[in-house]
Amino acid sequence: MARKPNLAKTVNRDAAVGHGMERSPKWPGVEKLHLKFHPVCEACGSSKNLNVHHKKPFHLFPESELDMNNLITLCMDKECHIKIGHGDNFKDYNPDVEVDAQKVRADISLFESVAEEAKKKRLIA
Repeated sequence: MARKPNLAKTVNRDAAVGHGMERSPKWPGVEKLHLKFHPVCEACGSSKNLNVHHKKPFHLFPESELDMNNLITLCMDKECHIKIGHGDNFKDYNPDVEVDAQKVRADISLFESVAEEAKKKRLIA
């Protein structure tokens, strides 16, 4: 059985999921700065396999790509990025990602139930 690629580790994940938008050349600096101030997953607290997630997808809201208020740190260590940020589908996004991450951070035992709710709320990007 062929393994699915880990899209979180794909150099151009957005192209891999069909969005095809190139990032701003300023993105690496913004991403690094965000991680300096938000060095753990805002859902589970992990410091491993971190991703800087756009609350509003940058291919739909290009003006928000570099907006620090549009960013949240999520991890792939416990799959917070895919499950909380995207409702378990990288082509979708969870409009309530910040609130959902706070729920999980307050009580990690809620992870699976919050992830299931994120699936129901996800919007197709």
